[in-house]
Amino acid sequence: MAFTRKYFQKIPVHVVEAHDEVLPFIYRCLGSKHLPFEGNTFVHLDSHPDMLVPKDMLADTVWDKEQLFSELSIENWMLPAAYAGHLRHLVWIKPPWANQMVDGAREFHIGKHVDSGLIRLTCPEPYFVSEALYCPLEELQDPRQVTLDVITMGHFLEDSNSKDDFGAISAILRQHIPEKDTPYILDVDLDFFSTKNPFIALYDRANLYDRLAPLYAFKRPLSTEPEVLKEAVAARNEQLIELEKLFDYLQENRSLQGYEDTDSPRYEAVRLIFREVTSVYRESEIDWKLVHDAGCTRDDTDLPHHVTAPNDLSRLISGTFRSFLAALPAPPTIVTIARSCEDDYCPVESVDQIQVGVLDELEQRLGAIETRLVYLEEEAN
Repeated sequence: MAFTRKYFQKIPVHVVEAHDEVLPFIYRCLGSKHLPFEGNTFVHLDSHPDMLVPKDMLADTVWDKEQLFSELSIENWMLPAAYAGHLRHLVWIKPPWANQMVDGAREFHIGKHVDSGLIRLTCPEPYFVSEALYCPLEELQDPRQVTLDVITMGHFLEDSNSKDDFGAISAILRQHIPEKDTPYILDVDLDFFSTKNPFIALYDRANLYDRLAPLYAFKRPLSTEPEVLKEAVAARNEQLIELEKLFDYLQENRSLQGYEDTDSPRYEAVRLIFREVTSVYRESEIDWKLVHDAGCTRDDTDLPHHVTAPNDLSRLISGTFRSFLAALPAPPTIVTIARSCEDDYCPVESVDQIQVGVLDELEQRLGAIETRLVYLEEEAN
């Protein structure tokens, strides 16, 4: 049955706080037939890929919309929608300081793991392997094909003489948006323009962030052979499960007294971290689950951290972002924007300036838009 598309009179622009909060608005467009139910292109400007998967969420959860939304968070909301078939082509536009993946195109499958029932994928990127998300194609049920293009934009921030190739960016986008009438989603995280790593300052008087690095270190495999990757995933999974168990025990018991597996080297490392942190902070002040979350970001790359200078910020918005919008092959069907400032990813001192600049560029380049400040509605409630 052919898709009969509906059209908005004005392009809706939804501004939320946490990035996973954009997904319900995209799903509403699917339901209202402003977007096709399957196969959409998703153009994503962000300092972070946001392409993880909820660790213990069963794949079948994607068919229960409300349950799905309740289990998502800021780093893992995109790929469940890809597994459900709603997103087919992902384009991550990243700033120069984001190094989680290198530029280029890759194609992979995403599906339901035959043994665990969890969402897993075949992409050998270290970003996915370090989160134990990789598995071979033969271990997936109902696999769906996904394309991922990674593009760096804003090169002048690293080299004042370097320029972005918007012709090349437009050519990549045209592969997925071939006609003026092609529906797609434009998604912008304001931390694309300036971002912090909020974990750097976590219990910093105990130098916690650096202490976590060797404990959570991930050594990326030297080969992309499936068996090598499976071994790397198994080892990483064992490492993360043990560390989560240790820090969950700390959170619940407020000490390691009574913990069973005291012979593990990781037990000793966590015990030393406990001693160092509690020597500087009151034990009751410490969120050990948050400590584990911070550790999980210390694999073989760190979260990006780049607070953009005011002059560079203005140029990034009124120069780079403006040129990017001009390079779009067609207007988007819907625009979603995440502020990401309450959790300190986008600097709170500049988020409003960035938002005003981004909305102004959208209005000038896209014409008739209808902006909804969802985060203010939530504050009012």
